[in-house]
Amino acid sequence: MTCFAALLDPYDLQGVTVTGDALHTQREHARFLVEAKKAHYAFTLKRNQKNLYEHLRTLPWEKATAKFYDRTTGHGRKETRVVQALTVTRLGVGFPHAAQVARVVRHRTDTKTGKQSRETVYVITDLTSRQASRHSAHARASHAAPPKIHCTTRVASHQEG
Repeated sequence: MTCFAALLDPYDLQGVTVTGDALHTQREHARFLVEAKKAHYAFTLKRNQKNLYEHLRTLPWEKATAKFYDRTTGHGRKETRVVQALTVTRLGVGFPHAAQVARVVRHRTDTKTGKQSRETVYVITDLTSRQASRHSAHARASHAAPPKIHCTTRVASHQEG
């Protein structure tokens, strides 16, 4: 994803949390945000990065003290999410500036077909638990999201012929 830094470079991101989908969960993106832009990141990790995914899967999740449950119905499905957060600063996860990882287990049921599925994804961030708590408290107090930019890639490509 070579356009990531070029797209964000013009902006003052100091103190902003940039969220990104699994495509943006790259070490150079984390370094760019923290070191060059003085920003924070929260990136989703799926199975597209097998080694990192497997490493996060084997973390000591039984020691996670933060746990959150959420149930929603909409978009033709019922969904239950279980989120656990774990401080990883001393666990050697091999991702630049990583301070915490959250494991999100989603249980979905299609309300029309009854088909059930389960997916586990991870969110890796440089935010400490204290920083993340401040963001959450700010969001609850102001009924708005904390300052962040969400990166998705919707680029139309063309080929020169």
